[in-house]
Amino acid sequence: MTNPGPIDYVGEKKPKAPKKPSRFAWLGGLGMLVGLFAAFIGYALLGGVVRPMILAYACDATACATEGMVIAGWLVVALPAVLIGTTVAVSKLVGQTTRRILFTLCAVTTLVALMFIPGRRKSLSDILEGPGADQFGDGLLWAAGAVGAALAVVFLLVLVGRKAPAVERHFTVIAGVLAAALLIAAVPVAISKTYPSSVKAEEIFPAVLEMNDDVLTRTAAGDQRGCDGVLAEDSPLNREHCILTVHAAYRTDDSDAVASLWAVLYADDETADIVRDTLAKPTSETAITVLSTSHSWVLVGISAHADGATIASADRPWVMWPLRQVAYRFIGYQAGLLIDPDPGDEIHPRTT
Repeated sequence: MTNPGPIDYVGEKKPKAPKKPSRFAWLGGLGMLVGLFAAFIGYALLGGVVRPMILAYACDATACATEGMVIAGWLVVALPAVLIGTTVAVSKLVGQTTRRILFTLCAVTTLVALMFIPGRRKSLSDILEGPGADQFGDGLLWAAGAVGAALAVVFLLVLVGRKAPAVERHFTVIAGVLAAALLIAAVPVAISKTYPSSVKAEEIFPAVLEMNDDVLTRTAAGDQRGCDGVLAEDSPLNREHCILTVHAAYRTDDSDAVASLWAVLYADDETADIVRDTLAKPTSETAITVLSTSHSWVLVGISAHADGATIASADRPWVMWPLRQVAYRFIGYQAGLLIDPDPGDEIHPRTT
């Protein structure tokens, strides 16, 4: 055998002995599984924070109006759908930096939208709570339906495009226009189909309110952003961020009693309870103040004689009666169940 020349050694490497597997190699796989599991748990917990935050922000930004809350829910689904469609359409026409931005936006908005998918044995109403939640949920569902319809249209266009060259050439434009039309059309339909939110005084309190065979005539009604002016001092109600205030005042044909009710809206039930617990009830011989809560609302009610006279102990039951009727109207309207209060206890009409 001839000795190898110097050229024969070029590129040759000494074979490496196989590495023995580390005794701790399994820890890496276990760490990946634990990390993945922790990520799922963290994502689920984050949804419990993000959902109420989005709802509260939407309610604050729109004063919890029906149209505003429906559009906010619609945007949760429509925004990632539009971003994904746009990214697919322009990814080959834009630079790498723009593509990365679009992909990032798609990922973030899609993850947020996925947080609104109910878990097992849960409905959308179970994970959406707070003022305007029903309207928000309706907007979200109608947008999801529009996205589903848009996907069906795109699939149909793919089938048509195989036999119609004109459709295939303009596929992106046709698909984009039809999908956008379906998404936009879902908004007015959702608004018309959803139950209206209860944040307008003149919608909640009629000009003439008939309850328990009494006739109450409205003397004032209004709604405002915030809660300034409800109490003599604004700071107690402003302890937490108040969204809006609904106010109505009535006089009754049963007596000379007058009733005024202010309902202050907060982001959730817990916040309303906290504010209510910190309020000090004013004391007066000419007016009776009642403080309570109804879900996310703090109710401030005042009963008095029409002429501002001192309220005798024997007069308290019937002076407070109109306020109870007005409060029942507000609470019943919010719950969608209007009932008359029971006059059989310590608060009752003057004629009882």
